[in-house]
Amino acid sequence: MRSVREELRDNLIAALRSGQALFAGLVGYQETVVPQVENAILAAQDIIFLGERGQAKSRLIRALTSLLDEQMPVVAGSEVHDHPYAPISRFGRDLVEELGDATPIEWVPRDRRYGEKLATPDTSIADLIGEVDPIRVAEGRYLVRRADHPLRPAPPGQSRDL
Repeated sequence: MRSVREELRDNLIAALRSGQALFAGLVGYQETVVPQVENAILAAQDIIFLGERGQAKSRLIRALTSLLDEQMPVVAGSEVHDHPYAPISRFGRDLVEELGDATPIEWVPRDRRYGEKLATPDTSIADLIGEVDPIRVAEGRYLVRRADHPLRPAPPGQSRDL
């Protein structure tokens, strides 16, 4: 069982080797953004897209789904698409434990593995991508606490921003 990062990386390598056109429909980014996205995928890094409206961020994200496997096995009936080898929900774990190799499997196509959330005025960044703040990332600050730099309370009157 591969992680999504490994899946994207493996499929990107195969596409590059075969000469397959990547990110069709994107114009003007082949020399700048596309190589950076490819490098991030090859290095299995997190990717955060920042930019003004109309700069093809959503189009590029949608195009990333072409690097997912065409089909993915899931435990049939699982709301969270439990993988049959490593189910995470109670439903999936119980079913696999009970039925073992006879567990019913469904195949989910790549286009059903991606979803979008319409951003409304009350939508927060945490709603969209978790507790990652893209401005903090753009400023080069850490996303999470690092073991070698634990958070300590800031002195009175000062803030301690990572």
